[in-house]
Amino acid sequence: MLSSLALVALVAAADPVVVKVGSVAPEGTPWAEWLDGVKARMEKESNGAIKMKLFLSGKLGGEKEMVEDTKKGTLQMFGGSAGALASQHVPELNVFELPFLFTSDGEADFVMNKVREDVRRLLDERGFVMVMWAENGWHGYGVKGKCIEKLEDMKGKKMRSQESVIHLETYRALGASPVEIAVPEVLSSLQTGTVDGYSNTPLFSFATSWVSGIDSYTYSKHIYQPALIVLSKKWFDPLPADVKAVLVKPTEEKNGFELVRGLTGPLLENFKAAGKKVCTLSPDEQKRFADATRKVWDVYANKSPSNKKLLDAVLAAKAEYKKNGGK
Repeated sequence: MLSSLALVALVAAADPVVVKVGSVAPEGTPWAEWLDGVKARMEKESNGAIKMKLFLSGKLGGEKEMVEDTKKGTLQMFGGSAGALASQHVPELNVFELPFLFTSDGEADFVMNKVREDVRRLLDERGFVMVMWAENGWHGYGVKGKCIEKLEDMKGKKMRSQESVIHLETYRALGASPVEIAVPEVLSSLQTGTVDGYSNTPLFSFATSWVSGIDSYTYSKHIYQPALIVLSKKWFDPLPADVKAVLVKPTEEKNGFELVRGLTGPLLENFKAAGKKVCTLSPDEQKRFADATRKVWDVYANKSPSNKKLLDAVLAAKAEYKKNGGK
């Protein structure tokens, strides 16, 4: 019987396992740097048994298309928003798109670690293998014209919505008119007036050049948006055990979070340098936004028992975090 090292060497000596990785994350971003690190580590640890090919900037399509391809096994690895996976095959993951669910990085980190196995099981049941959590970060509103500073400012705004029912319902709860548009078409939609604005992170705003289509940005932190790195279960299951072990190792998870978070402050200053007004929501307005969108939580929970089960697990973890004094 071959030893584990001998098996890896044998696979490496033959044709390597090719892993195509798809993401809408643009080149030159922390995500690109991070995925380069994942690629380097996996290829080294597998002794050449794994060969990864990165396709960033939506080169393989929008998130919906890549999720579907991963499910089918024609794309081996996908890195993107939890909402993209939720929109098609794992609707329970929409819990992480709920408005004003988290209040801090620390709380989000604690909760996601607590529900990791719940998420892993859900993904496995639907044809995906979880590798690790990743981060898109805290969302703000980029719009044409003046900043969004009060709830009434959202009324009638045509806002680009992510391909997620929770985002659509959140906009409607705020009095805005959501328009579902894939990432590659957002900038042109801003430029032509198809939409008045969007919700996304400072990093993604600059990486996609969406910032060039707006006049102001409100760092409202209305959504903390985690992301996921997943593999196609259909493709993954027949692989040798040694190769599987390398592919699911979450070595770079912490570094991915640190890379994204470290840029938020400088990027908010870059908005100003680019001539964009930067605003925040006052505590009173943040509460008004949260109150207006709380019914979206009920929409999510009432869709299925499994939705409610995951939301309950998240809320229990939030309560534990608070009981521990935020640690």
